[in-house]
Amino acid sequence: MSLRLPPEDHHGRRGWLAGMAACVCGWSVAPVRAASPSAPVSLRFAVFSPRPPSEAAYVAAPGQAPTRLRFHPLARSPRYEYRGPAPLRFVNPRDRALLAEAELPAGVANTLIVLLPDEKAAGRWRTIVLDDGETRFRAGQLVLVNLSGLDLDGTLNNRPLKPGPGPNAALPVPRTSQLVLRTSVRGAAYQALATELNLGEGERALLLVLPPLRPGTFAVQHRLLVDRPGTRVSR
Repeated sequence: MSLRLPPEDHHGRRGWLAGMAACVCGWSVAPVRAASPSAPVSLRFAVFSPRPPSEAAYVAAPGQAPTRLRFHPLARSPRYEYRGPAPLRFVNPRDRALLAEAELPAGVANTLIVLLPDEKAAGRWRTIVLDDGETRFRAGQLVLVNLSGLDLDGTLNNRPLKPGPGPNAALPVPRTSQLVLRTSVRGAAYQALATELNLGEGERALLLVLPPLRPGTFAVQHRLLVDRPGTRVSR
Protein backbone atom coordinates (compact mmCIF):
# COMPACT_ATOMS: atom_id res chain seq x y z
CA MET A 1 0.00 0.00 0.00
CA SER A 2 1.39 3.41 -0.93
CA LEU A 3 0.88 6.47 1.23
CA ARG A 4 0.66 9.96 -0.18
CA LEU A 5 1.69 13.27 1.26
CA PRO A 6 -0.79 16.10 1.67
CA PRO A 7 -0.74 18.39 -1.40
CA GLU A 8 1.26 21.13 0.31
CA ASP A 9 4.10 18.67 1.05
CA HIS A 10 4.76 17.62 -2.58
CA HIS A 11 8.25 19.11 -2.73
CA GLY A 12 10.59 16.15 -2.18
CA ARG A 13 11.61 15.86 -5.83
CA ARG A 14 12.34 19.58 -6.13
CA GLY A 15 14.50 19.39 -3.01
CA TRP A 16 16.37 16.41 -4.43
CA LEU A 17 17.15 18.24 -7.67
CA ALA A 18 18.32 21.35 -5.84
CA GLY A 19 20.55 19.34 -3.53
CA MET A 20 21.91 17.22 -6.35
CA ALA A 21 23.21 20.27 -8.21
CA ALA A 22 25.46 21.12 -5.25
CA CYS A 23 26.42 17.57 -4.34
CA VAL A 24 29.93 17.18 -5.78
CA CYS A 25 31.77 15.85 -2.76
CA GLY A 26 33.82 13.09 -1.16
CA TRP A 27 32.78 10.42 1.30
CA SER A 28 32.96 12.87 4.17
CA VAL A 29 30.51 15.72 4.64
CA ALA A 30 33.02 18.35 3.53
CA PRO A 31 33.24 18.93 -0.24
CA VAL A 32 36.43 18.04 -2.06
CA ARG A 33 38.31 20.83 -3.79
CA ALA A 34 37.78 20.95 -7.55
CA ALA A 35 40.79 20.72 -9.80
CA SER A 36 42.02 23.80 -11.63
CA PRO A 37 40.56 23.95 -15.16
CA SER A 38 44.01 24.84 -16.55
CA ALA A 39 45.86 21.89 -15.01
CA PRO A 40 45.62 18.36 -16.49
CA VAL A 41 44.08 15.75 -14.22
CA SER A 42 45.07 12.09 -14.03
CA LEU A 43 42.73 9.63 -12.34
CA ARG A 44 40.91 6.31 -12.50
CA PHE A 45 37.14 6.34 -12.33
CA ALA A 46 34.09 4.13 -12.52
CA VAL A 47 30.55 5.19 -13.41
CA PHE A 48 27.10 4.19 -12.26
CA SER A 49 23.62 5.40 -13.12
CA PRO A 50 20.17 4.17 -12.06
CA ARG A 51 18.97 5.39 -15.48
CA PRO A 52 22.03 5.54 -17.73
CA PRO A 53 22.26 7.10 -21.18
CA SER A 54 21.66 4.64 -24.00
CA GLU A 55 25.18 5.45 -25.22
CA ALA A 56 27.94 7.42 -23.55
CA ALA A 57 31.67 7.89 -24.05
CA TYR A 58 34.62 10.01 -22.95
CA VAL A 59 37.98 10.96 -24.40
CA ALA A 60 40.67 9.30 -22.27
CA ALA A 61 43.40 11.74 -23.33
CA PRO A 62 43.65 14.67 -25.77
CA GLY A 63 43.73 13.50 -29.39
CA GLN A 64 42.31 10.03 -28.71
CA ALA A 65 39.08 8.58 -30.07
CA PRO A 66 36.13 8.40 -27.65
CA THR A 67 36.01 5.39 -25.32
CA ARG A 68 32.52 3.98 -24.80
CA LEU A 69 31.34 3.56 -21.22
CA ARG A 70 29.74 0.36 -20.00
CA PHE A 71 27.08 0.65 -17.29
CA HIS A 72 26.01 -2.21 -15.01
CA PRO A 73 22.51 -2.22 -13.45
CA LEU A 74 23.65 -3.02 -9.88
CA ALA A 75 27.41 -2.48 -9.86
CA ARG A 76 30.15 -0.04 -10.69
CA SER A 77 31.39 -0.03 -14.27
CA PRO A 78 34.89 -1.21 -15.15
CA ARG A 79 37.60 1.25 -14.14
CA TYR A 80 38.59 3.81 -16.76
CA GLU A 81 41.72 5.93 -17.04
CA TYR A 82 41.59 9.66 -17.71
CA ARG A 83 44.26 12.26 -18.26
CA GLY A 84 43.15 15.65 -19.47
CA PRO A 85 41.58 18.94 -18.50
CA ALA A 86 38.82 19.43 -15.97
CA PRO A 87 35.91 19.05 -16.14
CA LEU A 88 35.65 15.51 -17.52
CA ARG A 89 33.06 15.45 -20.31
CA PHE A 90 30.76 12.59 -21.24
CA VAL A 91 29.49 12.66 -24.80
CA ASN A 92 27.36 10.74 -27.25
CA PRO A 93 29.86 8.58 -29.19
CA ARG A 94 28.00 9.10 -32.47
CA ASP A 95 27.94 12.90 -32.72
CA ARG A 96 29.91 13.91 -29.59
CA ALA A 97 26.95 15.85 -28.24
CA LEU A 98 27.55 16.74 -24.59
CA LEU A 99 25.70 14.51 -22.10
CA ALA A 100 27.28 15.52 -18.78
CA GLU A 101 30.25 17.21 -17.16
CA ALA A 102 32.01 16.07 -13.99
CA GLU A 103 34.03 18.50 -11.89
CA LEU A 104 37.09 16.51 -10.86
CA PRO A 105 38.45 16.59 -7.31
CA ALA A 106 42.02 17.74 -6.85
CA GLY A 107 44.38 15.17 -5.40
CA VAL A 108 41.97 12.23 -5.68
CA ALA A 109 43.21 9.25 -7.71
CA ASN A 110 40.07 7.04 -7.70
CA THR A 111 36.51 8.27 -8.08
CA LEU A 112 33.02 6.97 -8.63
CA ILE A 113 30.91 9.21 -10.85
CA VAL A 114 27.15 8.83 -10.47
CA LEU A 115 25.05 10.09 -13.39
CA LEU A 116 21.47 11.13 -12.70
CA PRO A 117 19.02 12.33 -15.38
CA ASP A 118 18.56 16.09 -15.44
CA GLU A 119 14.80 16.54 -15.34
CA LYS A 120 15.16 20.17 -16.41
CA ALA A 121 17.23 19.49 -19.53
CA ALA A 122 16.24 16.62 -21.79
CA GLY A 123 19.14 14.47 -22.90
CA ARG A 124 21.48 15.72 -20.16
CA TRP A 125 22.70 14.13 -16.93
CA ARG A 126 23.87 15.59 -13.64
CA THR A 127 26.96 14.13 -11.96
CA ILE A 128 28.03 13.41 -8.41
CA VAL A 129 31.76 12.77 -8.04
CA LEU A 130 32.75 10.65 -5.04
CA ASP A 131 36.15 9.75 -3.65
CA ASP A 132 36.18 5.97 -4.12
CA GLY A 133 39.68 5.32 -2.82
CA GLU A 134 40.44 2.56 -0.31
CA THR A 135 41.69 5.06 2.29
CA ARG A 136 38.34 6.83 2.56
CA PHE A 137 36.08 3.82 1.95
CA ARG A 138 37.43 0.52 3.22
CA ALA A 139 36.28 -3.09 3.25
CA GLY A 140 33.71 -3.78 5.95
CA GLN A 141 32.18 -0.32 5.64
CA LEU A 142 28.88 1.12 4.43
CA VAL A 143 28.47 4.52 2.80
CA LEU A 144 24.92 5.84 2.43
CA VAL A 145 24.28 8.55 -0.15
CA ASN A 146 20.93 10.19 0.52
CA LEU A 147 19.51 11.61 -2.72
CA SER A 148 15.89 11.01 -1.71
CA GLY A 149 14.95 14.60 -0.92
CA LEU A 150 13.44 13.31 2.35
CA ASP A 151 14.46 13.95 5.95
CA LEU A 152 15.38 10.44 7.05
CA ASP A 153 16.20 8.70 10.30
CA GLY A 154 16.20 5.08 11.34
CA THR A 155 18.34 2.28 12.67
CA LEU A 156 21.30 0.23 11.53
CA ASN A 157 21.34 -3.04 13.45
CA ASN A 158 18.93 -1.42 15.94
CA ARG A 159 21.31 1.49 16.58
CA PRO A 160 20.05 5.02 15.80
CA LEU A 161 21.01 6.40 12.39
CA LYS A 162 20.39 9.92 11.04
CA PRO A 163 21.69 10.22 7.47
CA GLY A 164 22.08 13.73 6.14
CA PRO A 165 21.57 14.70 2.51
CA GLY A 166 24.19 13.56 0.01
CA PRO A 167 27.12 11.29 0.93
CA ASN A 168 27.45 10.35 4.59
CA ALA A 169 30.55 9.24 6.47
CA ALA A 170 31.58 5.60 6.11
CA LEU A 171 30.25 3.32 8.86
CA PRO A 172 31.72 -0.03 9.96
CA VAL A 173 29.21 -2.84 9.49
CA PRO A 174 29.23 -6.59 10.20
CA ARG A 175 28.82 -9.07 7.37
CA THR A 176 25.02 -9.06 7.82
CA SER A 177 23.18 -5.87 8.77
CA GLN A 178 19.59 -4.69 9.03
CA LEU A 179 18.85 -1.15 7.87
CA VAL A 180 15.52 0.61 8.44
CA LEU A 181 14.84 4.20 7.35
CA ARG A 182 11.81 6.32 8.16
CA THR A 183 10.55 9.78 7.34
CA SER A 184 8.18 11.93 9.39
CA VAL A 185 5.37 14.17 8.19
CA ARG A 186 3.38 16.28 10.65
CA GLY A 187 4.51 14.15 13.54
CA ALA A 188 3.66 10.81 11.91
CA ALA A 189 6.48 8.41 10.96
CA TYR A 190 6.38 6.33 7.77
CA GLN A 191 8.76 3.60 6.70
CA ALA A 192 10.89 4.63 3.73
CA LEU A 193 13.17 1.59 3.42
CA ALA A 194 13.85 -1.73 5.14
CA THR A 195 16.64 -3.87 3.73
CA GLU A 196 19.29 -6.41 4.71
CA LEU A 197 22.94 -5.93 3.78
CA ASN A 198 25.06 -9.03 3.21
CA LEU A 199 28.79 -8.59 2.67
CA GLY A 200 31.37 -11.17 1.79
CA GLU A 201 34.92 -11.22 3.09
CA GLY A 202 36.74 -8.02 2.09
CA GLU A 203 33.65 -6.34 0.62
CA ARG A 204 32.19 -2.87 1.15
CA ALA A 205 28.74 -1.46 0.38
CA LEU A 206 27.55 1.79 -1.19
CA LEU A 207 23.83 2.48 -0.79
CA LEU A 208 22.23 5.12 -3.03
CA VAL A 209 18.88 6.23 -1.60
CA LEU A 210 16.82 7.74 -4.43
CA PRO A 211 13.50 9.61 -4.51
CA PRO A 212 10.25 7.63 -4.31
CA LEU A 213 9.03 6.32 -7.63
CA ARG A 214 5.93 8.51 -7.41
CA PRO A 215 6.05 12.05 -5.97
CA GLY A 216 4.19 12.24 -2.68
CA THR A 217 4.86 8.64 -1.61
CA PHE A 218 7.31 7.56 1.08
CA ALA A 219 8.90 4.31 -0.13
CA VAL A 220 12.26 5.35 -1.56
CA GLN A 221 14.07 3.66 -4.41
CA HIS A 222 17.58 2.41 -3.72
CA ARG A 223 20.60 0.83 -5.37
CA LEU A 224 23.16 -1.21 -3.43
CA LEU A 225 26.64 -1.46 -4.96
CA VAL A 226 28.94 -4.04 -3.38
CA ASP A 227 32.57 -4.47 -4.37
CA ARG A 228 36.01 -5.42 -3.08
CA PRO A 229 38.39 -2.44 -2.85
CA GLY A 230 41.40 -2.77 -5.10
CA THR A 231 39.76 -5.17 -7.55
CA ARG A 232 38.15 -4.54 -10.91
CA VAL A 233 35.20 -6.84 -10.30
CA SER A 234 31.99 -5.75 -8.58
CA ARG A 235 28.80 -7.63 -7.90
